[in-house]
Amino acid sequence: MSDTAKAPPGEPWTQARIVVCADDYGAEPGTSEVIRGLIEQGRINATTCLVEADAWAEGAAALAALAAATPTVQVGLHLNLTERLPHVADAALIAPIAAHLAWALLPSSPARERRIGASFRAQWDRFIAGFGRPPDFIDGHEHVHLFGASRRALFRLAADTGFVGWVRQCETSSRRGGLKRRVLDPFSRSFRRDAAAHGIATNPGFGGLRLFDPKEDMAPLWREDVAAMRSGGLLMVHPGAADPTNAGQCRAQEAALLAAGGVEAFLAERDRARAAPVAGIEPATF
Repeated sequence: MSDTAKAPPGEPWTQARIVVCADDYGAEPGTSEVIRGLIEQGRINATTCLVEADAWAEGAAALAALAAATPTVQVGLHLNLTERLPHVADAALIAPIAAHLAWALLPSSPARERRIGASFRAQWDRFIAGFGRPPDFIDGHEHVHLFGASRRALFRLAADTGFVGWVRQCETSSRRGGLKRRVLDPFSRSFRRDAAAHGIATNPGFGGLRLFDPKEDMAPLWREDVAAMRSGGLLMVHPGAADPTNAGQCRAQEAALLAAGGVEAFLAERDRARAAPVAGIEPATF
């Protein structure tokens, strides 16, 4: 493992520290600014980068400088096949996540898989051009990396680039319900097995799935997910700047909850229940 490579921590849950990961850095300037602020405040310790958006080029250098000054922060590549962004490598591959899920249930198309691989490599190269080094971990926008050809293309990318970090699995640690969880959990379990077969680590827990409805109260959802998480678990969050859209309102709500120390409070509750010391969100030494 290289000096810059990281993997999810694996010590017992009684010493648990978790990864609090803000998705979609680079989606737009306001979101990038909010995420950097939360890193500086110590409220989150990871972010994933949507490198095909215009704001990635604008915010990559600032994130690289912040990561260099904050060795515990992890920066990942957020592979995109679902959103029509300005710098998409192959626009014909962009489709709603439901379409990618359906394709995963059909016989594989080698030609389509090669095109996805080329798109992923272009995104990898764009990440390195902006950030200056490989990512600490890789995942997918709207969890597209879990499915069929996308999954195989991801593992091929890891092999071709000599990637030494980890990849995100998305099986929810808590028992709360929801359609997303019922869809993602089985794919995540097989994804985790495939990652292990390729010698690639995955996060041992996951939480943070939501509907992106402004009426949704994230505090009890995060509390339940954190309570079930052991060391190295990943809480996915989506903070950002406020705007009138539903997604913008949700991002602002999450940013406010994070800035107020919500995750630390939920960790403290969990550790009191387990009679363990509070370790906070800073990840373990890798």
